Amino acid sequence: MYNQIVYGSLLHVEELKKQGIDSSKIELVKVAGYKRVFNQLPSWRKVDGNKKAVMNIEKDRSAWFNAVLIKNLSQEYIDELDIRERGYDRISLNDGDVTVYGSGQVVKNCIVYRGKIGKQSSDILPNEEYFQICKDGAASHGKEFLEDYMKTTYQNSLDGSIKLI
Repeated sequence: MYNQIVYGSLLHVEELKKQGIDSSKIELVKVAGYKRVFNQLPSWRKVDGNKKAVMNIEKDRSAWFNAVLIKNLSQEYIDELDIRERGYDRISLNDGDVTVYGSGQVVKNCIVYRGKIGKQSSDILPNEEYFQICKDGAASHGKEFLEDYMKTTYQNSLDGSIKLI
């Protein structure tokens, strides 16, 4: 069984329901060693202009981000998710990288989807509709979760640097 970390549009309860996930299967967590950033070209969302970036994570030992953990997923579910997340690579996180909000309990056997290198760009800004879905999703988990989301989400600034959203 797998525990999947979601950090973008799947933060939203309605998006989780579309994937057949109910609230009894989720837990709020913090993920250490990665930064959440809008720098991923979309695989299936259609947008014109440079406001088309979707979420990605980048390795950064000094960073962390908050997320939703979907518990105890079957291999069949993961195989289907691999198709949905075709612009991303599924990776395993190290035991100790993921802890539960509040208790700090360590969660093991976690996977996450990280953007494929060839699908990343520093010349794009967040897709505004997608960002609103993510932000609403974070807000649905409470004020502290939303505040942490905003403190740990970055975007390109089009001058070659990355800044907080």
